[in-house]
Amino acid sequence: MKKVLVSLLVLALAMTSAFAAVDITGEVVAGYVFNWDKDGNYKAQSFGQDNVATNPIKLNLGVADENGYWSVTMKGQFVADNRLQGKFDVDLGKLILGADSDLSIKLGMYADNRITGLRAYSNKSGMNFDRVRTYENGLWANLDVKYTDLVEVQVGGGPGLVPGEEEGWMDAEKGDFIVSALVKPINGLAVSAGYVLNGEDKLGDGSSKGAVNAAADINIGDMLGTDFTVGLSVADKYAFGAKTNLFLATVYGGIDVVDVAFEYGLKTPEVGDMTHMIYLGVDLNVLEGLLLNIYGGSTNAAVGEAYYVGANVGYTVSNVTFKANLQYTGTETDTGNFGDLSEGAIKATGFSVTPSIGVTF
Repeated sequence: MKKVLVSLLVLALAMTSAFAAVDITGEVVAGYVFNWDKDGNYKAQSFGQDNVATNPIKLNLGVADENGYWSVTMKGQFVADNRLQGKFDVDLGKLILGADSDLSIKLGMYADNRITGLRAYSNKSGMNFDRVRTYENGLWANLDVKYTDLVEVQVGGGPGLVPGEEEGWMDAEKGDFIVSALVKPINGLAVSAGYVLNGEDKLGDGSSKGAVNAAADINIGDMLGTDFTVGLSVADKYAFGAKTNLFLATVYGGIDVVDVAFEYGLKTPEVGDMTHMIYLGVDLNVLEGLLLNIYGGSTNAAVGEAYYVGANVGYTVSNVTFKANLQYTGTETDTGNFGDLSEGAIKATGFSVTPSIGVTF
């Protein structure tokens, strides 16, 4: 797999030499999490592009035709299983109608990856509670049709696959199907809906029997063309296997120097108690290139120890970001209550210090 990754990287560089109209973008992030639990026990974990306990120095690489005719994205992990995830799109609309066409018809394939449904929800917390996406990593075909920014429709899926000789590679034993749509009728208003036949199950017991979601976002600042932002996002997702509903609402706003977001979630299972989630984040925009924010919340407001508080400080110069995260997470924080908690070191309970370095190009 290392040879495959290196070969693809060499190929990408060769393409940029042969074709001047090819753009390359990418990101690499690596760091450490130093953690002490409430009893003072110490441990260290790796910190990568997907946050805590992921493989460090995970490379996100994109190669695209300048006219938008095609694009290739790759995600490579340089340690552990050395897997390479990939995706390519060919825009039939632009190939047939020309690069300036308002109609985009992208036919693509996802290799060892997932398809995520289109969504209007303003994911300010970064926790992705509202999303639906295909079951496990596999080989999925995807068709995305978009007309300007007005409307976009996505249909994708594929058959179940027999695992190959290399363990963990293309092992989506279930087939899957996903469809979603996103509409932006006026500036500042977005509405979406999606359905997945199997999908990942973040709300229940992992049975993966499908889910449906819907969302809307109203950005009053964009509607009125003001210098400040005031918005409201709502989303609802229902998991058929777990028979569980998740309602989300985010209120956000800001001016030049500060942005604030508050998110509330209500998880309602068919059997068991309701769960309330809250999140509050404040970003301070005091200096260009300076990252400074504080955040906190609870994954279950009824449980005293199910909380987290933290802060990020960083600085970006010449596309290089030096960042540090400080966080305390309660011992009863349940990351399975709602989904992925991706801010800082939430997955590590107790006090954590997370330094990291990132490069974008």
